[in-house]
Amino acid sequence: MKKTLTAVSALAVTAACLSSPAVQARAFAPYVDMTLWPTPQIDKIGVNQGIQQFTLAFVVAQNGCNPSWGGVLPIPGSSSDQQSSAISAGITNFRAKGGEVMVSFGGANGTPLQQACTNNASLQAAYQKVLDTYNLNRIDFDIEGAAQTDAAANSRNFAVVAALQKSYKAKGKTLHVSLTLPVMPFGLTQDGQNVLNSALSNGVALDTVNIMAMDYGQHTADMGTAAKQAAQALYGQLDTAYKAHGQTLTDAQLWQKVGVTPMIGLNDTQPETFTVANATSLYGMANSNNFGVLSMWSVSRDKSCPGNGSYVDSQCSGIVQAPYAFSNVFKGFKDHWGSGVTQDPNYGGGSDGGPVNGQPWSAGQTYNTGNTVTYAGATWTAQYWTQGNTPGQSAPWRQTAGPLQPWNVNVAYQGGDCASYQGAKYCAKWYAQGIVPTAGDPWYRAN
Repeated sequence: MKKTLTAVSALAVTAACLSSPAVQARAFAPYVDMTLWPTPQIDKIGVNQGIQQFTLAFVVAQNGCNPSWGGVLPIPGSSSDQQSSAISAGITNFRAKGGEVMVSFGGANGTPLQQACTNNASLQAAYQKVLDTYNLNRIDFDIEGAAQTDAAANSRNFAVVAALQKSYKAKGKTLHVSLTLPVMPFGLTQDGQNVLNSALSNGVALDTVNIMAMDYGQHTADMGTAAKQAAQALYGQLDTAYKAHGQTLTDAQLWQKVGVTPMIGLNDTQPETFTVANATSLYGMANSNNFGVLSMWSVSRDKSCPGNGSYVDSQCSGIVQAPYAFSNVFKGFKDHWGSGVTQDPNYGGGSDGGPVNGQPWSAGQTYNTGNTVTYAGATWTAQYWTQGNTPGQSAPWRQTAGPLQPWNVNVAYQGGDCASYQGAKYCAKWYAQGIVPTAGDPWYRAN
């Protein structure tokens, strides 16, 4: 009897901890791979497309128990680092336009912090560093692969997350937490259910359990139907899990805890293909049942590959589609975590930590193809990546506006480019570098 009373008491305490904050259903929060180069300019994408929030991926360990983007970019990083600055600037600018972000820890690659940090104090400090760097109130844990079966690390992880939520609550704030897990059309695997139960046992208040509706490895013909089957199965698994931890949720509450993330276009496991029609079908179910979140991997892939190429790539879908076709379906989920983004296709974006086009050339700045600068009274366009190469004196730069500049032996001139030489104007018929204009072809005198 004493054992039974103790068990009931423990369940009551756990149930109290599990009480989730008010959750907005119907939020579209696509993933963004923040390790891509150039760094995705989330404020420009969000405002141009009318996307209200993003899930930024992925934070993992680097050199021990230290948080980083993808194991390569330290957090908080240096203000002089272009990529670190771009990420911080993108978040700040997006918030200024009414958007909001959630940072995702884990993913398929790298070492999760809960495995690299071997005690609660160091793990909590690592998470706190990320929370403070980006002023976060929403985090996601993408736990997959071998990390799912590390019971000790997951228990440590969720004990720390519960402690962070209590710390936020003591300050009158809310730390929203999402759990992202692999799935099959029949629902969470046993490993996934074990992770979910670990979170609940440690008292974590979950906003949503987000399933990765992708890479089933079964040559699934209809990925839309498979995603809907997985969502329905998750609904039942959530009901069972919460009841086992002393909490009975209503039908509406259960659906609000459901999140679904397909991999749009070609999946890693081919020939699985999630089409725009599949997205429309999934959206219909999500809209009818008020899912908590719809997402996708990833917003940078929401366009066809060059030449409509059919291959798996981090920056295109591998299928023929209109740009942002998947986003345009899913953003019917209009709830927002921030004050609300007003769509503006003409918004050019704030500073992304990289060069601002049209500004004076700087020897210390890195420039990429298409960046423009002013120098010596003229406008120059970078033809490829460059740093420290002076416009008008080196091959990467091409003059695109302004007064005629003196010919320079180091400059690569394209057909139609002109320069002054010995008081006369010469223009190139085709590519020329290192050829004196008075030598004849490819140069001709233009005055």
